Amino acid sequence: MRNPCLGAAKRGAAVLLWSPSVSGTTSPTTFALQLTAVAAHLNPDRKIGDHALAEDVTATLRTLLDGAGPDAEGHTREPDAAGGIAGWTHNAAAQILLLAKRPPAIWTALSPAGRQRADLTMHALAAAGHHLTDDDNDDHTRIDGIGLQHKRWNPNIAEGYVGYVDMMATASLYFGAKDLNNFFLTFDFNAFNAQLKAANLLNIYRCWHHEPAMRELFMGGGAYTHRNSPAPSQPEGVPACGAGIRNSYSYQRRTLAQPREIYRTQCDRMYAKSVRTIIVIDGANHPRLLQRASTATLSPDEGHMGMCYELESMDGPGMRTSIIYAFEGLIINLGTAATFRVPRLWSDHLSGRDIERRMAVGVSDTMFRAKEGDRGWAGGKETIAWLAKDLQPLGSDYISPLWSEFFPPVTP
Repeated sequence: MRNPCLGAAKRGAAVLLWSPSVSGTTSPTTFALQLTAVAAHLNPDRKIGDHALAEDVTATLRTLLDGAGPDAEGHTREPDAAGGIAGWTHNAAAQILLLAKRPPAIWTALSPAGRQRADLTMHALAAAGHHLTDDDNDDHTRIDGIGLQHKRWNPNIAEGYVGYVDMMATASLYFGAKDLNNFFLTFDFNAFNAQLKAANLLNIYRCWHHEPAMRELFMGGGAYTHRNSPAPSQPEGVPACGAGIRNSYSYQRRTLAQPREIYRTQCDRMYAKSVRTIIVIDGANHPRLLQRASTATLSPDEGHMGMCYELESMDGPGMRTSIIYAFEGLIINLGTAATFRVPRLWSDHLSGRDIERRMAVGVSDTMFRAKEGDRGWAGGKETIAWLAKDLQPLGSDYISPLWSEFFPPVTP
């Protein structure tokens, strides 16, 4: 591990926040702790400064899981398991808890109450993921009932809680597929929320009680009309419905016993296009590199398979090509990839090598455009973005090493 950001990751971890509110704001310090947790899994005794990596992760998790009461604004320290864009950091929280559970040096150093809060948090994240992404559920709403959420939306939004498909795969590894499905089959909304309240996990408790209909949707499913739902005549205006979460989970017919296959569904979507730097929006209107680092007019990965989905996609007003949206998908996808990689859960068979090749193209192409600066298109208008202004505030210094430090170089 040669990553120069690891020392900064350790320093940032002590002030970690992982979007406890419904706003879904990302926090680079979450990704800093995630990077530290991945590194600690590989080399727990390695020291940066005066403390070993495992000691640093343990100290931070003790702070997050100590059950302290709410702050002045009423927040406790756990992710609220609401779904939506907040999944950027909620998925990272799940990866951190899984990595913490695997090395005994970290997990056994937590108090029994801290481990219980970790289990309750992971169960809540899994329940939210089931509600939002299971093959039998399509309720079109976040758990708080405030925002719309469709599992077929673009990866920058859907990946967080379908990246909870990343998250659901992680929860399956955390509990075991059989035990997690048993949790779903025997789920009781009132009893589980009583446990959350008793453990002082008030972010989740408040979020899940914001929409009164949520209890019935979790327990038995049924039809649900969100206050912001499109009219039936509009796209995605079909009334929402679901079967609840008291059933075994599957996503695109992959079960919890197939965590790698679940994760692959997201990779196949995320890296499924050939790199094209110039995509016609209309007439002579097209994206272009701003040449802040070189005189290049095309990506060096031009023509190779693996371009990120959001660099050639659609939104409401039409064509969309955006390195910001592309990176928002990478935030989740690469975090899960690193979690799979370090405990040797990554497939070294043909399918795994195929994913690695496409990921190598997608990451390289996106970061090249970010360094050059990119004139893109989103929401029906021009967007200008580059690394220092737009991606580093999202945590790119901690996300990029999850690829470069834990995956060998791949030739497309």
